[in-house]
Amino acid sequence: VTIVGVGLMGGSLGMALKDKGLAKEVMGWGRNEGRLEAARELGAIDRGTRDRGEALAGTDLLVFATPIGVTSRIAPEWFADAPPGCMITDMVSVKGTLVDDLTALAGPRRYYASSHPLCGSEDTGVGAARPDLFDGKLCLITPVPKTKKPAIGGVQSLWQALGMTVISMAPTRHDQVVAAVSHFPLLLASALINQIGDEKLLKFSGTGLLDTTRIAGSSPVMWAEIITANKKAVLGQLDGMMETLMLVKQHVKSGDPARIKGWLQRASRRRRKM
Repeated sequence: VTIVGVGLMGGSLGMALKDKGLAKEVMGWGRNEGRLEAARELGAIDRGTRDRGEALAGTDLLVFATPIGVTSRIAPEWFADAPPGCMITDMVSVKGTLVDDLTALAGPRRYYASSHPLCGSEDTGVGAARPDLFDGKLCLITPVPKTKKPAIGGVQSLWQALGMTVISMAPTRHDQVVAAVSHFPLLLASALINQIGDEKLLKFSGTGLLDTTRIAGSSPVMWAEIITANKKAVLGQLDGMMETLMLVKQHVKSGDPARIKGWLQRASRRRRKM
């Protein structure tokens, strides 16, 4: 197995594959020798290299665990050099046109299907990787009409072997879903912490504020790219939230506890279903 990018997600994948005995060898590729060595020392990979040819030699499975822009930029060379019969997937969190573009690169002799494990952490880097990251979580796979059936089956089997529940949906639907349950909540958590203008007030915060703003501590660089790539779907969520906040304002302004209670009860019921 070859993992391109051994940060949190790539490192966790390597650990999980090794922990469950699903790969004879896990090869990691990256541009930073120090990070590759750290990944090896932590047990995320068996070997690391900065050479694409070495990374691809004899690999059966190629996984892109790199950001959206990096994946789009480097994929053509990796697909071209991947061995015939190689299974290929990515873990990018916004699909857009990427799936169609990469499917076209696969050609007749390679098997590509896009995927997105819905798990992670506000922490980044291989130091935050752990082998149980995928256990019991959900993974979305996003085939298009030209995706080969063996690719869908192979990628589905990969994530299921790592303890994930797999759901298939179109790339467009995927981007709408993650905008609602992942990308927009990140913006909302960030807006909430930024709303507290006086930072001196933060010393009075309890677990409520900590819990609701946890993901605001995530990588700004990574999330700026994700939000930009999924702009249309995220803007739709923002428009909906503006309407929701106006409704909440009306409830509070009314001074009617019953109206406020009813709105809060609806939220409480939804939260308990998660």
